[in-house]
Amino acid sequence: MSQKGGWRDWVRAAFFENAGLKVVSLMVALGIYSFIHSAENFQRTLEVSVVSIMPPDAANRQLITQLPTGVSVTLRGSRTQLDDLRSENMSSVQLDLRSGRETSVDLEAGMFNVPAGLKVEAINPAHIELRWDDVINRQIPVQIARTGEPAPGFTVRGTTAADPSQVNVRGPRSAIDTLHVIAAAPFDITGLSEGTFRRPLALDRPPKFVTFDVDAVTATVEIARALVTKEFSGLKLQVVGAAGHVTAEPAKVTVVITGTAEDTNMLAESLIPIVDLKTAEADLSKPGSVRLPITVDVPRAKVEVKPPTAVVKWP
Repeated sequence: MSQKGGWRDWVRAAFFENAGLKVVSLMVALGIYSFIHSAENFQRTLEVSVVSIMPPDAANRQLITQLPTGVSVTLRGSRTQLDDLRSENMSSVQLDLRSGRETSVDLEAGMFNVPAGLKVEAINPAHIELRWDDVINRQIPVQIARTGEPAPGFTVRGTTAADPSQVNVRGPRSAIDTLHVIAAAPFDITGLSEGTFRRPLALDRPPKFVTFDVDAVTATVEIARALVTKEFSGLKLQVVGAAGHVTAEPAKVTVVITGTAEDTNMLAESLIPIVDLKTAEADLSKPGSVRLPITVDVPRAKVEVKPPTAVVKWP
């Protein structure tokens, strides 16, 4: 047998003798390899909590960005290890933001406590943008609105007062710069009559990241009788303090009274405008004249006389 023919017979025997057994062996080997390889390269995604270490209060820095409470971490490794792993078994990832100056954070594989044999394949999100603002304090006035109407014949006197009148506000400069007043719940004056009334009123909720040093104020409202204004025209001017004949110019005047409806109604027939010569210390023994103020005695009311003065003459 030639050397060439022997080689050919050997190759033929290697491939075709016991061919079925060899095919089965090859398939088993491939299956084992595939099983081992796939078991070592199985993937699983878990949620890992995020813990942030923030700047101390003395730093006066506020993080405006909303940080994620957790990140998704995809691990690669054996199926057995990954099947036994739970999110609560993974330590939270810590972000050290104590300087208050970081503009971004990159999440890397080394920041995660992963069991031996497992590998971090992906992190989502892997990058976090940060925005900071300076924290300031400012005094801002309190504003109180009113609702309803008092009892008929009554009105609010003055403005509604708040105690304290200003609130100390602390928070990011960008948020506080937009605050010009702090609103409180409205004061309901429905049906109130004469008197002074005080009530605690809650302040509106502060904006995000902003705090108030109080959450309520005491509001004070004074209710008084409503004032009306009445005008009485053509009232005869009387001159007092002289025994002889005297005249006044003008002889009649107009009196304007501002007071409660009850007071002004009672004055309709009792208004007497006068000029008093005794206040002028005039010499009545010879003819003369003097300009004097016109007065009207009206209690609990504001009086205006038109014109306010008159010229008194005597012969």
